[in-house]
Amino acid sequence: MTTVLGMALVGCAGDDGDTASDATTSLRSAASSLASAGGSASSSATKEAPAEASEAAAAAESECGQKTTARPELIRELPADFPTLVGWEPTEVVNQGQTRAVSGALRGEVADLVTVRDNAADELVTQGYTQAGSEEEVGYEAEAEFEGPQEVSIKVRPLCRDHLVLTYTVRQ
Repeated sequence: MTTVLGMALVGCAGDDGDTASDATTSLRSAASSLASAGGSASSSATKEAPAEASEAAAAAESECGQKTTARPELIRELPADFPTLVGWEPTEVVNQGQTRAVSGALRGEVADLVTVRDNAADELVTQGYTQAGSEEEVGYEAEAEFEGPQEVSIKVRPLCRDHLVLTYTVRQ
């Protein structure tokens, strides 16, 4: 990680030798600080120690707050036998007239938006719904519309670090 940071700092320096020298000095200072804190300037993010992984999980939880706290009782807000994606846990319900939106968190990253949408769509199609359309805005959200026993739409968007929110909106 430090090597990449150093390359980025030096790469941003352009042709100005003083700026490159300052970037190198800053890099050495950062590496020194990392080493004195018990880290290694050549450590890899893929070789995290268990304690570092715990800290990362705690940081993600802190960033997400209560947004990922499952509320299993909310599953009753969806029609009986409604097909939801494996790993999805309901966290919030919003009712507006005959429309009910049940949101839930699941692990994932922004790059997974379309895949999660497609997997949720496959679950609905398997249970007899017909997909009427879909769209996505890269990096922001992915949506799909369905017809069947109820009109259903799904929307997947980023929630917080390492989590996505998948909302099933059911119109009855």
